[in-house]
Amino acid sequence: MPFTQKTSLQIARAVSLAATLCGFFASPARAEDADEAELSKYYENVDVWHFPVDYSVAYNNQDVIVTRELVALPPPAGKLCFIRFDQLKGEGDYAYGFKPAFLEGPRRETEWGVYVHKRGSVFDQLRSVLKLNVIYFYVDGLRDEFKASPPDICARKQAAAGPQAGNSYWAQQWSDLVVRAKLIHGWPAGQEAR
Repeated sequence: MPFTQKTSLQIARAVSLAATLCGFFASPARAEDADEAELSKYYENVDVWHFPVDYSVAYNNQDVIVTRELVALPPPAGKLCFIRFDQLKGEGDYAYGFKPAFLEGPRRETEWGVYVHKRGSVFDQLRSVLKLNVIYFYVDGLRDEFKASPPDICARKQAAAGPQAGNSYWAQQWSDLVVRAKLIHGWPAGQEAR
């Protein structure tokens, strides 16, 4: 079969159509999280784990007061850099984060708490709702240019003011009973980029 201008045009159309379809059906690349990108400037490896929190407390339910300590299994290489709290939904009376200084007892950097207080009555049916993802950043392999003076990026991020760093727990109650659970490796579905 001779190669003609018509054949050449058909091949070009087929290639163009294939490229368009590949672009249409290909999944979008995960946009990098801002904290993950910043940590990657200092460390060779940044490993992300998460734990979902979802409580809904009505007027006739018990308050939720829980302290958690999460473990990554199998243990990741490197150290825990910091924990971030990404609130997805919040209604009513709730608090979350690390143990504040005004509550007695030691504050442990791997333990955080959740408080969701019942509210309302049989007449108004109010609820307190808290939904969040707790994101754990593990780092390993400090880059050569920072080995002479290691950065304090992990401590700085965890010490930041506000709820995302876990530093705005306001409730007057804290559970001394620590519930341990297993972390989930990777980003929560739908929250790959912020």
